[in-house]
Formats: sequence, structure tokens, C-alpha cells
Amino acid sequence: MGVVVALEPHRIKREWEEEKKLLGEISVNDIQLTAKEIFTPVFTTFHFSYSFLEEACMDLALEAFLSGGKFSKFVENNSLPFRYKLRAVVIIGGIASELYTFISGWVEGPQAGDEEIKGAVEEYITFWWKKGLEAGYRRKRLGLQ
Repeated sequence: MGVVVALEPHRIKREWEEEKKLLGEISVNDIQLTAKEIFTPVFTTFHFSYSFLEEACMDLALEAFLSGGKFSKFVENNSLPFRYKLRAVVIIGGIASELYTFISGWVEGPQAGDEEIKGAVEEYITFWWKKGLEAGYRRKRLGLQ
């Protein structure tokens, strides 16, 4: 008689382990510095550290980083095939949209123009997605995954 085994818990556990290993490649300080570099010019009177924006930026940078890391398994000949680039654009756009919505809902006044905020958010999320892709690919090349 056969035994039915649910594979979903095993997949979730394996994915969680991969994410934990990938997160070892990123530091909180790097995320903070990148956010300051990108957002401080946009919000000239805004102090980033210990603000509501810092937490949202940290969360979504980590989400973008992990997403990029997951896409690293599709890299062929040091580049991401076109079909995966399209999926990546959709995912990056969704994460950027979430951060933009959060920022535009909390930041008031003429601190920055709408296009300036969108540009900064897209730059920030894309930066961390690419960092995740690089880290995941590096781990793959070194046989650490």
C-alpha cells in the first residue's frame, strides 16, 4: 500500500532555508545607507533614520532582495533570459508600487514631485532586486545553494 506525502511543507521549509542563507549576504546598514542616498535628495527636509519610512524601506528592500535571489536560478550565461526579465519587471513594479503608495500616503507637502518620488522608489527597489540576483547567482556559482 502506498503512502501519500504532502510536498508543500517540504517545499516551504526548503524555500525558508534558502531565504535564510541568502539574507546572510545583506546587512541592515547597507539597506539604511542606500535608502539615505536615494531618498534624502528627494526629501530634503526629511530625516530618514528611525522614521516610519525607514521601516517600510527595510521591509520592501528585503522583499526585493529575496525576489532577486529567487530569480538567480534562472540565470544562464551570466544573464537573465528575456522571459524571466518580463516576470521580474512585473514583480519589481509591484514592490515599487507598494512602497510608492506607502510614501505618498504619509509624506505631505511640496517636499518632492510625484515623478521624483516614483523615480527614487523604482531606483531603490531595482537596486535591491539586482543585489539579490547577484547574491543568489554568486551562491549558485560557488555551489552554496
